[in-house]
Amino acid sequence: MAQGKPFPPEFRAEAVKGHLGEANDEAHDFSAKVECTNGQQIIAERPMYFNYNGWCTGGHDVVGATSPASTFYFAAGTCRPGFDPYLCIQNPGGTAADVTITYMKGDGSTDTQALSVAPNSRSTVAVKGHLGEANDEAHDFSAKVECTNGQAIIAERPMYFSYGAGWTGGHDVVGYAP
Repeated sequence: MAQGKPFPPEFRAEAVKGHLGEANDEAHDFSAKVECTNGQQIIAERPMYFNYNGWCTGGHDVVGATSPASTFYFAAGTCRPGFDPYLCIQNPGGTAADVTITYMKGDGSTDTQALSVAPNSRSTVAVKGHLGEANDEAHDFSAKVECTNGQAIIAERPMYFSYGAGWTGGHDVVGYAP
């Protein structure tokens, strides 16, 4: 696109909502594969703007993963009050992915969570649903998201927050895949 010209409607953020519709249910959660079909290299990102549960507004942006892998690492997350972390796991393969999440907590302890991600789909893990919420080091975490049955997956960690004296927002990151 030439500099200074607006993006055509099919490239605007509204295009996804216009295609999938809008509702607060699992049928409207999605992952996407963006692929160039004529041999050119592209970079894909996903900006998202939100009013999260009426207490947190803002936006975040994440660059797409370069490829699926069996393991993704996340350096930081927290389940302290005012923070809502998630792990989103995409399975682009044709077989269910058996996934183990290992939480490495700030107090030195670990916890694990297992789930199966259906073929060609994604699952969203509400981390607080597993680790709970408290204002201590045991609720700060790093995470390893690993597929244990040979499928390649993609994992990202969005987090929404109300920090300090009313600073709200969110951020998102794709995990590191060695």
